[in-house]
This record gives sequence, C-alpha cells and structure tokens, in this order.
Amino acid sequence: MAQRSPLFLGLTRPPKYLGLPVGYLAVLCMGIILPFIWTKSLAILLLGAPAYVIMWFTADKEPKFFEVLRVSYGKVRSTKNAHIWGGDSFGS
Repeated sequence: MAQRSPLFLGLTRPPKYLGLPVGYLAVLCMGIILPFIWTKSLAILLLGAPAYVIMWFTADKEPKFFEVLRVSYGKVRSTKNAHIWGGDSFGS
C-alpha cells in the first residue's frame, strides 16, 4: 500500500529536468548536444528530437534504466575457486 501512495512515489522518483531524469539528460547531452556543438551540423540536432521522445517514454516506464545497465554489465572479479565449482557464489 505504501508503494502506491502519492507521497511515497513523489519522494522516491528521481529528480527531473525538462521532463527527463538527470541521468537520461546527461546521456542525451553527451550523445546529441555535444556533437552538435562540435560539428555545428543540424542533422545531428534533428536526431535529438526523436532521441528525446524515446528517452522520455523509456524514463516513464523504467526511470533507472541506465543504472540497471551499469549494474548488469559491471565487471566483478571471479573468486579463486571458480574453476573448481564452475562458477561464483557470493552468498552464504
């Protein structure tokens, strides 16, 4: 019940700027705005509108998408006995 209350949702959602979470906005700036500034090509800037819409819909469905990618593809060194047991186990 607490997860559906407006107070809980308002306190736990990420900060937004221009309708996008800050992480999404940083990715958009690195991928669209900076190349536009470097090249001054309107073609790159025109790619920004669909990218913004796609990121806006993605952020609406999964606000922590880039954090999920970072954790999913993060590197964790294997344990010393992984070759014996055929894998790693960090649990008890």
